[in-house]
Amino acid sequence: MARLILIRHGQSVANAERRFTRGPFEPLTEQGRLEARRTAKRLAARHAPSAIYTSPFERARETAELIAEPFGLPVRVVDALREQFFGELHGQPYAVFARETAAGGLDRFRLRPPGGETLLEVAERAGPALDAIAGRHTGHEVVVVSHGGVMAALRGWVRGDFRTPPEPTPNAGGFVLERLPDGYRGPFPLFED
Repeated sequence: MARLILIRHGQSVANAERRFTRGPFEPLTEQGRLEARRTAKRLAARHAPSAIYTSPFERARETAELIAEPFGLPVRVVDALREQFFGELHGQPYAVFARETAAGGLDRFRLRPPGGETLLEVAERAGPALDAIAGRHTGHEVVVVSHGGVMAALRGWVRGDFRTPPEPTPNAGGFVLERLPDGYRGPFPLFED
């Protein structure tokens, strides 16, 4: 069995401004760094990961580096863990997409932002990447840092369920999965308290 600890990045500048990022290079806010350090401290008290993987985007890499510090582990970048591509919505307020979702009556996994990708497409690239990480770390705990959209897509992937509306993950929050020979068990809460 491999235990996968999936964590969303801390608060980014775009999160604080309630908008989609303008690109992959937007950093964490000071609040986001604090959130990542708190998560790292809590992880260190309960877990002993042997590896830490991250999305290539700045906010996720920065979170992963802060989480890696207490463990003295290098951070490994996996391109397939990058956030959902929102196309024409980059830099736009979240409310624009929320209105489109409600008005279209479409399920969130299949809704395509103009010029972007669906959550189902995110699952189709991030899911195999997660499977590969699990396959390399049988018998170990591994941290995987990504994004809200990726976390939602991976929940659907491990459950094999893209009909239930995706669940949001708070900044620097996450969940735990166990990879068994016949599939995944979980998700379980990141912390019990």
